[in-house]
Amino acid sequence: MSSAGQSHKKLKKPPACDNCKARRVLCHPQPNGPCPRCAEKDTICTTTPSVRGRYRKTVKPAHSPASRGSSSLLSQESRSSSLLPQESALALHGSADCPSLDPEFVAHCFECFECIPQVGHPLVKTTGIKDTIDAVSFDLSLLLPQSRALVLCIIAAASLASCHEAVLGPGPRPESLSDRAFFASTPDLRACGVRRAAAYRALRGKAVKAAWEIGVILEPTEENALSCFLLDLLEQSDSCGASRPWANAYISHVRALAPRWRTGKYTESDEGRWSGFLMSEALYATTRRMPISITLHDQLLLSGPEPPPLSAFVQSLESSKKAGLQLLWPSMKPYLFHVVELARQLFLEINGDYARLKPLSESAVIRFLSALTLLHSAGSHLLARVDIGIGLTAAQSSDRTPFRFEDPGVEPTARACGYGIIIGFISLVLPFYRELERRADEGESHVRERMQLFRAQARSITLLGLRQLVRALRYLPRMHYMPLNWRFIYPWAEFCAETVPENIADLETCVVRSFPFRLFGFKLASN
Repeated sequence: MSSAGQSHKKLKKPPACDNCKARRVLCHPQPNGPCPRCAEKDTICTTTPSVRGRYRKTVKPAHSPASRGSSSLLSQESRSSSLLPQESALALHGSADCPSLDPEFVAHCFECFECIPQVGHPLVKTTGIKDTIDAVSFDLSLLLPQSRALVLCIIAAASLASCHEAVLGPGPRPESLSDRAFFASTPDLRACGVRRAAAYRALRGKAVKAAWEIGVILEPTEENALSCFLLDLLEQSDSCGASRPWANAYISHVRALAPRWRTGKYTESDEGRWSGFLMSEALYATTRRMPISITLHDQLLLSGPEPPPLSAFVQSLESSKKAGLQLLWPSMKPYLFHVVELARQLFLEINGDYARLKPLSESAVIRFLSALTLLHSAGSHLLARVDIGIGLTAAQSSDRTPFRFEDPGVEPTARACGYGIIIGFISLVLPFYRELERRADEGESHVRERMQLFRAQARSITLLGLRQLVRALRYLPRMHYMPLNWRFIYPWAEFCAETVPENIADLETCVVRSFPFRLFGFKLASN
């Protein structure tokens, strides 16, 4: 061909980027940079190569052992970045412990997802993931990479509440968490827990692999943020390392996306939901003596303006003339806000990494004791309204079945609020008391004597927290929140064992309520 003919040859247009493909819009790929749409939205512009034509076998060349290893690694990397839909579907099946991810099982997991509190996360509605999976008839191979990774995270989380045979395997098992006859027969649930643990870890492994391959940590989208949130939750349910990369990515993504949400339809209900999930994140870090990634700016951006000081909040509750639940609903957001602030105060001044390098501050201990007293007073006012609103008696709730979070109704919502009020208080009390115990021998003799008095006050508040925990467990069904309750109940079960026989009744309640944990693959300590 002549040089003139080559100059007039039509150049082939590069493929569209992944973001434009996902949005089904025209892409104008650039040879040395992001496409105009990605540049405008300030997002990472990536293009996944697609394989066309018939798949051809590659002839293995005779290379040296070193070159064979490098070429094998290169082949694996290129294959993982260009999986065909058929190959993706096959990749979802392959572990002996992992359930087959067919549409029937995926649909079942989304039904279970409705009964765990994570379904109420604001990002679930923002992503529209339930509509997305329903639109493809629960067929994972038809989803885009980010959606598929998110669905795998949801499946892994929902497997902790599933009684499907694919999860629990053959043998005696409940039909669902509402199977009263099965749990009334007090069966040995350990075999169910062992089988569940194996299936859950296999599902979690698939979710982590899918999320890692597409880099959910790197790109701030709603789907990636929700995937990171769930992946951190999955680690909390089984283990926890010295750092929390998924949680850090989750907060980072949310921080980048929140300004855009605020310019759209951001309601007071969204602020309330974010308040609850911010509290949960802060309290988990507090119980593990880990840095709290929630800043005051995050709280203001996601949960609204800062409420009045805690003392003024208590006074407003004492003087309020609103009856029953009319006082509860508007008071939840300021209460949750103050819990997060106290969790941050506890870490920065008492049990945080930097605070532990210095002698324990008496003024910090006194301030925190006073704040805990005020928080307990506020919680008592709100819990009294909860009990009046739902007519709770000591014998109620033991036979209650788990409820769906999409439309729970007034009474279940009030019970969930009561549970959250108590968890917010007790998750601050016990870490504070434990820190005073750890540092009991610090300082001069006169300092240790004063700290002993503070420790006695903290122990009295901790005993109040123990009774509050027993109250919280009665608000909800025995089988409810079980995988999430574990991280809260286990330290309190240890505290109960230390105070026997002083709190033998509370210990029995914790043990009885912890009995279903064996269904989920958890067990209590020997004490």
